Amino acid sequence: MHNHKKMLTISIIILALLSSSWLLLFNFSRINQQKQLTFRVGIVHEQQNYTQKQQFSFNYQLAKKLKISQKKTVIITGSASTLKKQFKQHQLQLILGLASKQPTTNKINYLFLPNTLVVNRNHPIKDLTTYHHKLGIANSVLPTNLTILNLKQKKYSSDLKLLNAINKSQIHAGIMSNLEYNYLTKQQPEFLNTTETRTAFPPMTASVTGALVEKKYHSTIKRMFKKMQLDGQLANLSVKYFFQDYTQE
Repeated sequence: MHNHKKMLTISIIILALLSSSWLLLFNFSRINQQKQLTFRVGIVHEQQNYTQKQQFSFNYQLAKKLKISQKKTVIITGSASTLKKQFKQHQLQLILGLASKQPTTNKINYLFLPNTLVVNRNHPIKDLTTYHHKLGIANSVLPTNLTILNLKQKKYSSDLKLLNAINKSQIHAGIMSNLEYNYLTKQQPEFLNTTETRTAFPPMTASVTGALVEKKYHSTIKRMFKKMQLDGQLANLSVKYFFQDYTQE
């Protein structure tokens, strides 16, 4: 009798283990199948200023146009660092909205937003090769072609704070997105009394936005971008959100 109970207990345990294993295998198979049927797109969502908000809207609409045959597009938003981690873990096949310096084999650059030098009217700086004061920087990064000048930088938590500092002569000059300056001066026209934009020397390169693409989809996505450039879809999106076509390098 005792042996019978023991055998019954062992049988129940074995059945429970087999059931658990089957459920795990089933769930893994189902999740894996779902992944195979979806094309997961990450969009950088770091809304710190007007330009970034417009970029997010641009990228969201762009993601909806990138359709892979027989796959459902799933859009995920998050910070650049979070999305990059997910990409490395193969949870994403594409990331849109990454700040890009140099093109790499798995990156496609598609948006080139111009930077501008904003100066205080009492300190009309133009030549950055002879500029020895601190240069204000907020959400934008120093354009790549200016890094060789070893300029002193002063970081601000927002473009508005940077512009306000230039306005009050706390700093002579700063760099920001041309789009951001136009937006801020429309919101507060009094800034135009004390600040202005200058064509810097050397000319500043644009802030480049790129897409990080999983290797097996790279050629497909690249063709899609090329097609959208040729038929004007990218240009139309740019005009909608940035008022000009900034999709050409």
